[in-house]
Amino acid sequence: MALSTTSKTIDAIWRALSRPAGIPSKLLSTWTRLAENGWINEVAFEDALLMLDPRLDREGLKPASFAEMLEITPQAVFTRPGSRFDEHIGFLSYRAADAAAMLILMERLGFTIDPEPLCARLRQSLLARPEVTLPEIDVLFHDKSAHRTPPLTLESDVVDWRGRNLSRLKTDAGYAIEIALGDDKTALSLTVKAPFYRKRPEPKLTTCDFCGMSYVKGLPSDDKEHRARHRRRVAVLEPQPNRKFLHERERNPLQAPWVDASSPKWKRDLVYRRAYAFKREMKFDFTQWSIDPAHDPDAVGYLFADDEGRVVGAAGFRPQQANGQPWLLDWIWLAPAYRRSGLLSAQWEVFRQRFGDFDLTPPLSDAMQSFLSKLGRSDLGGS
Repeated sequence: MALSTTSKTIDAIWRALSRPAGIPSKLLSTWTRLAENGWINEVAFEDALLMLDPRLDREGLKPASFAEMLEITPQAVFTRPGSRFDEHIGFLSYRAADAAAMLILMERLGFTIDPEPLCARLRQSLLARPEVTLPEIDVLFHDKSAHRTPPLTLESDVVDWRGRNLSRLKTDAGYAIEIALGDDKTALSLTVKAPFYRKRPEPKLTTCDFCGMSYVKGLPSDDKEHRARHRRRVAVLEPQPNRKFLHERERNPLQAPWVDASSPKWKRDLVYRRAYAFKREMKFDFTQWSIDPAHDPDAVGYLFADDEGRVVGAAGFRPQQANGQPWLLDWIWLAPAYRRSGLLSAQWEVFRQRFGDFDLTPPLSDAMQSFLSKLGRSDLGGS
């Protein structure tokens, strides 16, 4: 990250950081008032900085210097008048989040300033808002990023310079500072590295072999979505006992496996996840089951489960549109570890009793064709 400022400001920051650091004040009451009021005027903020790190004042570093780096502009804020005819009394002031962003910048530059007391007071209200500014984003995540942010470089406004001489120092808090000076001692740039910064791997497009999701690895939002989808995939391929299903099977063992338009959402979701696994495995274009029964009200699902209540597969039946045509076994999917274990054979007659001489929707997998051949029904699904 690079910010622009003047050579004079860079030189002042270097000289300030070269001085011994004192013990900063907490200013908790100041930050409480700022969080409540939402504004702090320039004079009060300058006084606060003097209390936080006196080295700023000794080198003439004012809030405006840091505000300009972040492109923050103070605004005229007035004491609320009692009447529209009252005299307006105002001061140039900074918003609370902007003041916090400047404190974060000073901390990143190596000053002994702790922005977290103010950030903590602002964070709760920011979490309740759907939209935030860039300074507010820094406030939101300061507690996670403090002393861990990437290197920060201040670039000067010097255009013509000769030579580039480097000097370095390390603060008591572990910040590594490097200044580049021209041959005439003009400050050209200042780079600061945080003590706990660790370079993150470059984000790259990755496809998970297990869940099949393509995502940008190293991008937090993509990583989070991948973890969620991966867990859902694991739950289908390597199922654990399902307490809701076990409870329903104890109450009504004959009806528990069946799922129709009147079934609760959690049961329809169990079918949907296995229908999605079937679609992915067969490389179909769409999932042949909907969680919302209104989209396919006549479809009937069946959940295969073991004795411990693990839902290891599902099937979907639906009537054909033409009257007199048999029902269709539209799809069936079992977790790989449970295939060829007799689960389908055990339920085949149950399906025949409910749906009659049903047909199968082509194309059929090799495993299903082999099953039908052993059953003596190779004619099914042949169209």
